[in-house]
Amino acid sequence: MISLAIAAIAMFSTANAQETVSEVVVPTKKNSVVTNSFGSNWFLGVNGGVNIYNGVFMNGESAFDHLSPALNVYVGKWHTPGFGWRVAYQGLNIQTYEEFDHTMFMNFHFDAMFNLSNLFCGYREERIWNVIAYVGAGWAGREAMNHEKGTGRMTSGDITGSLSANYGLINKFRVSKHWDINLELAGAFFRNGFSGVPGQSGHDMMWSANVGVAYKFNKVGWEPATDVPALQAIYAAALAELASDLQDAQAENNKLKNDYKALKNDYDKLNNAYNELKNKPNFLDVKESIFFAFGSSKIASKKEQMNIEAYAKAAAEAGVKLRVIGYTDVIGTDEYNKGLAADRANAVVEVLKAAGVQDVEVVVVGESEEYSNKYLNRRAVIEVAK
Repeated sequence: MISLAIAAIAMFSTANAQETVSEVVVPTKKNSVVTNSFGSNWFLGVNGGVNIYNGVFMNGESAFDHLSPALNVYVGKWHTPGFGWRVAYQGLNIQTYEEFDHTMFMNFHFDAMFNLSNLFCGYREERIWNVIAYVGAGWAGREAMNHEKGTGRMTSGDITGSLSANYGLINKFRVSKHWDINLELAGAFFRNGFSGVPGQSGHDMMWSANVGVAYKFNKVGWEPATDVPALQAIYAAALAELASDLQDAQAENNKLKNDYKALKNDYDKLNNAYNELKNKPNFLDVKESIFFAFGSSKIASKKEQMNIEAYAKAAAEAGVKLRVIGYTDVIGTDEYNKGLAADRANAVVEVLKAAGVQDVEVVVVGESEEYSNKYLNRRAVIEVAK
């Protein structure tokens, strides 16, 4: 009977254990990203627009007399949100000066690109408008024009070439994760006389305005860089909290050890008293304790019920009147404990009467601190009413 009480206390203690898992939010550095692999952040684009060639103006023509269609095709990669490069083809044809027809033109150049929006305002993938500046160098070629003898007409001839210096500004408008619309304003320098007629400025120039689309393929964007010192601080705080929890757990473990020792002493006292009483022939000196679970007035087990029935049989044979006394621990209000103690006593009385004892007195005590362990005070005691 006492061993059942110890088992119940152990079960109640373990039922209150809880485990808490905390999710760590990784801190990141502002305006700092992790550099992606070589296969990430590539782009391919195509633009269409117009070229204005400013080589040598003849016969009073203006720059707009040298207007011609343009096509740009390029492929490149961003190594960081602020720096990238591209290889570009710029071509179709140009009109070098008014007497010439449009002639075939091409300009292959390599450009270093700088995303000014990301460099000065910080990287933000969802930004709608980015301003990109670039400078580059390359090679340009055009189809030379020849005078046809006897007719005065111009005919196409060999390809003449020049090193080129390129610069420009790109307005990039984000459409989706993989698509952009680009408005590009560009300029280029060529050698003096690339147009076919030497000028006074020392070099030829061309300006372009075009619009097109760019497709970004493979992995796009950058992950924010981890703020290592902040993360270390978080882990240090978490370790300190774990150390504190461990210390609290050790203190709780020591408390449980002390409670176990006190319970063991109470058990030994009760067991000794029980062994002394069970061998005494005098029925009048025997008391029976029925233990209940916390907050309950239900007979805990079949064994407890059998003990009550055995007590009832012995009392009926002796023809004595019984008294049942109800107790609780000191947890809860006095009014609640009085009611619970009465319910426990009446639960025992019901079993006694069902076993044949009708003359039973009920006494409600309520709160009891007779034993150091609260469980042992949650009981009803059967004794002979004197």
